[in-house]
Amino acid sequence: MILINNIVLVFIVFLIQAWTADFFSIGTISPDFCIIYILYISVKEGRLMGTLVGFIFGIILDLSSGTNQFFGLTPLIYSATGYASGFLDGKYERLNKHYFTLIWVLIILLQFLIFSLIYYQSYLIQDPFAFLVKWLGTSLYTLSFLGIFQIIIPIHKLS
Repeated sequence: MILINNIVLVFIVFLIQAWTADFFSIGTISPDFCIIYILYISVKEGRLMGTLVGFIFGIILDLSSGTNQFFGLTPLIYSATGYASGFLDGKYERLNKHYFTLIWVLIILLQFLIFSLIYYQSYLIQDPFAFLVKWLGTSLYTLSFLGIFQIIIPIHKLS
């Protein structure tokens, strides 16, 4: 039942991502609402559910993008993020609150770094500053939306 509810929410979040991508984009930088949901579900349900939801999101995004030159990258990255975020399940009471927050911020930054290293590898070679802008721009823009969601539903309350 939990898996069915999460799959329905995956499609809702995917629709929100698809509909608001142009509205919230600044140039070529747009927030990734899917990764925010993966982080929340991983902290709430654990590693297995985070990995499954991440994989489902990745497949849906790769299939919806048409001809993707890096097909399979998104499910891999999202699954790894769901697995890594699942480490935080039940850890808020054991970890310092600053470490808890630092860990999920680092997970998001690392996820975007790996994605950017593969997807924007030509920028990395030709113009490292443009690569840095793409990576940090997308990461910080998504983290700013995550901060807004933190005010509404704090991640530590799910743990």
